[in-house]
Amino acid sequence: MTEVRKDDTTLIHSPADILDLYQGNGLTPPRQTIGMETEISLYARDAKGQLRGATAAECATLVELLKAEGYPAQLEMASALEYASPAFRVIELARLNTTVQDGWERFTRAVAAAGLSVGTAQLPFATLDSARENLVDRERARGLVEGMARFKHPSFLKVTLLCTSTQVSVSYADSADLYNVLATGYALSPVIFALFANHPAFIEGGRDARKEHPRAAWYGDFGAVGGIPDSFLQAKDGDNFIRRHAEQVFNNDMLFYYDATGEVVWPEHPLPFRDLAALGLNTRSNFDLAESFLYHDLKVCNIRDEDGIATGKRVEFRGFDSGELGALTAPGFICLLLRDPEAAAQLQGLLQTYGMTPDCDDFAANLVASRQAVAHHGGKFLDVPYGRGNLKDFCAELAEILYRAAALTPGALTSSMHQLISIARHGITQAQIEALNTPDYPTACKRLQGSLAIPVKNPKLTQHSPTV
Repeated sequence: MTEVRKDDTTLIHSPADILDLYQGNGLTPPRQTIGMETEISLYARDAKGQLRGATAAECATLVELLKAEGYPAQLEMASALEYASPAFRVIELARLNTTVQDGWERFTRAVAAAGLSVGTAQLPFATLDSARENLVDRERARGLVEGMARFKHPSFLKVTLLCTSTQVSVSYADSADLYNVLATGYALSPVIFALFANHPAFIEGGRDARKEHPRAAWYGDFGAVGGIPDSFLQAKDGDNFIRRHAEQVFNNDMLFYYDATGEVVWPEHPLPFRDLAALGLNTRSNFDLAESFLYHDLKVCNIRDEDGIATGKRVEFRGFDSGELGALTAPGFICLLLRDPEAAAQLQGLLQTYGMTPDCDDFAANLVASRQAVAHHGGKFLDVPYGRGNLKDFCAELAEILYRAAALTPGALTSSMHQLISIARHGITQAQIEALNTPDYPTACKRLQGSLAIPVKNPKLTQHSPTV
């Protein structure tokens, strides 16, 4: 959960005033950067074995402990904390993987030492009411919850309070590179949601979630500010997207905004950024805040320096569920498929055969339909339509591209990457295994209480080394 700086009073009068912010860094492909952050959900068992989310105080204590040891820990919204890696050049994937592995191991050790446990992308027993009780004491958290509760569809709060995810951010050179990253990223968005699914079979205190991807489905309730935006679907190139994106930010409803002193203002009704001009508050800080109220699968947002000052823009991939597998493989997945020249070219060829590249007449329709199929898969998980074909078939072919690229990249073919490639080849995800082995809500709870081992019905998933 990133706070927006409140002290940039540069006035933004029209979308044209901020177009230069999105033009990219002008660097060569090897000098582009990649980084990640992951939200770690936390729960505990009380003396009677009953499950509860970690309290705000427990999360705050963990964050301070980890910060004192030099680890970049942050509070998340409720019963979770966040680890964020530094940014590395895309040719430094081995260093990134080692850093993330070290961070994950240290965070999970600290969690265990505190008497807590690490959950999956959602805690099955957590509800909006219970999550509110554990809301952290941060201005942005309070503002979001207050505004969402008053003005937004209930799914906004469900994503915000009940879900944890992993995000991977990449820089870009120019508007053409931005468009390519977005086009490839949105084509991969259904793949990412499905392949990295790591949610319980039952959620919200007992609701059956075995026929959907909850977070992907809830984002679908966000309307124009979730899923795949019209600013991309209707864009013809990078420059056209930037203009459309800037216009959307100008017209985007804000749940709260900052006054001249940096204090939070909760309006009686949400108002778009453009209306702040009448109050003299159409500042860069409020523009950045308005942009943060967009929740698309790929988020265009600020790159900041060590002082928190925005120095450019990045693209954040937001579809990865949290958990060890996602945290340890999402950076390599994105780095190899987008920035390894040979793998990227092979991926584009594969996407084209499925009608998932911009030169295909049915590209936009395929994007939307494929994402919908993954969000509401009806218990079929990967066995759903994807573009002009089937997602399970696509992932099997993608596994070969990913394996070849990882095998040729020092430090990329980790044990976790082997596991991810195996999942892609066999087409059975973590969430599907959970669904197969969880007949009811009590079973889901017993597993978290430590009284029931997880049986694995599909032994193929123990074969982590694919045959290529």
